[in-house]
Amino acid sequence: MHIGHINLAKSFNGAGEHFVSLVEALREQGVKQYVLVRNIALAKRLDLVENVTAGPAVRSAVMAYCLMPHVDVVHIHDPSDGQAGLLLTLTRSIPFVLTHRDDAPGRNPLTQAVYRRSSGIIYQSDADAAKHLRIYRHAVETWREAALSS
Repeated sequence: MHIGHINLAKSFNGAGEHFVSLVEALREQGVKQYVLVRNIALAKRLDLVENVTAGPAVRSAVMAYCLMPHVDVVHIHDPSDGQAGLLLTLTRSIPFVLTHRDDAPGRNPLTQAVYRRSSGIIYQSDADAAKHLRIYRHAVETWREAALSS
């Protein structure tokens, strides 16, 4: 499985460490990954992880959409970056999963569309890489079944 990650956080804080831990745990399970991040320090840190390709630093969801290669599924690590997942799904048929923070999605129509179109939701408190992998696989299988039935 080839997973793309989009994380457009500006700072490399505790959430960044959690992100690195997830990428490393998925690598241990043999997952090939491509990451697009905004923070250059985070990109350099991820570039050291074996079997992980760090793309150029990106500043917007549209840039992330344009620079994401073909992968099986994309993990959007912040709902505010969900536009990239929405674009990938609608124009390139790449399913995406979304990390959900503690707050509700809100009334913004774009944010609501991102949540509706996501193929899976991962809660921020879920740190188990095996559970992430099950959600990724389910998203891909569900997406393929829907495409074949159309």
